[in-house]
Amino acid sequence: MTYRIRLSVIALAAAAIGACATESTAPLSAGSDAALAADQFTKLADSVNRNGGDADVGGAYAAIASAVRAGGRVSPIVLTIDGVSAPFVATAMSNELSYGAPCSSNGCAALPRPMLTRTLIAWDAANPKRVVQLSAQSDDELIDALLYPSLLALYVPHATLVYMDGKGGTYFGTSGTQKMAETKSATPCAASRDSAVISKLPSTCTQSDFTITFSSKVEPSAFLVANNTATGVHTLSMSAQTVAGSHVLMTVTLCDTACNPGGPNSPPVTEGPPVVVRPSSQLPATLTTTVDSLVTMTLTVKNPSADPIKVTFPSGQKYDFVVTDSTTGRDVWRWADGKGFTMALVDQTVPGNGSLVFTERWKPVGRGRYLVHGLLVSLSHRAEAYASVLVP
Repeated sequence: MTYRIRLSVIALAAAAIGACATESTAPLSAGSDAALAADQFTKLADSVNRNGGDADVGGAYAAIASAVRAGGRVSPIVLTIDGVSAPFVATAMSNELSYGAPCSSNGCAALPRPMLTRTLIAWDAANPKRVVQLSAQSDDELIDALLYPSLLALYVPHATLVYMDGKGGTYFGTSGTQKMAETKSATPCAASRDSAVISKLPSTCTQSDFTITFSSKVEPSAFLVANNTATGVHTLSMSAQTVAGSHVLMTVTLCDTACNPGGPNSPPVTEGPPVVVRPSSQLPATLTTTVDSLVTMTLTVKNPSADPIKVTFPSGQKYDFVVTDSTTGRDVWRWADGKGFTMALVDQTVPGNGSLVFTERWKPVGRGRYLVHGLLVSLSHRAEAYASVLVP
């Protein structure tokens, strides 16, 4: 699931920046609460994927496992759902993108403001499929959601709340307030994140404690989740409580040592929250591969209708390929890693019964079995496919 668009529930999975270089890579104690929770979510993700379940749900469980594993600590909390108190377990994470000192030359532009996103992930210990996620960039942001398609809401700052009820229903916060105060420490995180790599940046991960409170109304959206079983409007709230978590700091320098005015490096995106939800409109896709000295991947996205369709992309990036080592579960390559894309909405019309075809090549890092994931990076439609590759 992955792409952090400024829209409460259309966050595309490519926004996940993982493999953070922490100051400590010591594994979690197998008996710790965080390790047990991470293992539980990993098994849930595996179960969803093996049984052909919703890729968004499986990806959410895998991303939660990574976040819990990275912070290394969890906290018991109490949430109130429709006036009834319920025990949950939670962790929190803060992802900060900071910019290095500007060069002295007049050729360099002023530094942009640092980016900071804080996220609460809470789950019912008795039913870990029941998940609440709150994400915001500041305490001033009200909880809001876009339940029906409108690109105008892409640029409206607001906090996002996603509630998976554990029975197949997904709700989104449509109104409410939130605060997430953070107390940082110098203690290194327990382990590195294992999520997909988009941009390799100097980064550190340290433990943090968060004081979190929120109150929100939630409701379903058929546009964002196909076959959503969620019904009605509900209330979720959390009194001020402390949640253990982590803080990831990434630093990027916008201009080189010569301070060439030819253009700063393309700023990366910060890591997005684990639970991401994409548009429910889906196009059929196939992924074919061939193996010689390189692995050639071709993603074909078809328009099954006789009428043309307009596909909207959030930037110049229209697709992506991700290769995962099937033995370790680690992502070893992503096509978009290190690439820059124009930051503007792009529309492309696919003719009736036509298709979009994307082909890329990857040089294997070694022998073994790999899982290739090809996906469309779109605001309006979903399309993705998988293929298993054996490199002799």
